[in-house]
Amino acid sequence: MDVNSAQFQQFVKHILSFEGGLSKDPRDTAVRYAPFPGAYHTNKGVTYAAFTALGPKIGISPVNYEKFVKLTDAEIGKFIYEFYKSVNGPQLPGSVGLSVAEAAWGSGPVPAIKELQQALINLKKLPAGSADGKFGPVTLKAVQATSEKALYDEFWKVRRAFINSLTAQKSYAIYEKGWNRRIDSFLTTIKPVAVTGLLLLTGLAYLVYAEAAPTTPKQYKPKYNG
Repeated sequence: MDVNSAQFQQFVKHILSFEGGLSKDPRDTAVRYAPFPGAYHTNKGVTYAAFTALGPKIGISPVNYEKFVKLTDAEIGKFIYEFYKSVNGPQLPGSVGLSVAEAAWGSGPVPAIKELQQALINLKKLPAGSADGKFGPVTLKAVQATSEKALYDEFWKVRRAFINSLTAQKSYAIYEKGWNRRIDSFLTTIKPVAVTGLLLLTGLAYLVYAEAAPTTPKQYKPKYNG
């Protein structure tokens, strides 16, 4: 999925709709990344640490505090795409890749990949205890052996359970409604490809192929084996 694709830009709008502007919130763990005491540590969901680490990679210049506080929505979209790539989003089914990227944006890539792997474990596609947060060929093969909708649904069960385990703690209880609204918004905005739509497209393609093929058996030898 390209950074400028309609679906990815829809995802960016979803994230931005839940991110405030500049933040100095002392309750946020990102406060440790503030460049100096009293400075903003986050801008539209991008921490100052992420800004300095990824800024040069995506063409942000200059990489300094003055630029950080003036980041545009388009520039934030580039940071979001880096998180999408960090969880191997381009190798995942569309809605699943964006789901894991959403989790990575909030919790980091490793925890997000662990949640993906836990969903695969729950679906019997990976062995119990194999959620290590490392996306390799075994995880990719398991993803490819699972339907997009089944993985999407199970991932969000795992993700919501994690969020609810956090908000059950006193220090995170204040975020319960907001974090769950964010999940609900994502589930409304980004959905897996409908199987019925795929079947319809496949059927139409078959009709076009059949009409274009010669009708004499000796002339027509289909090569399709699946």
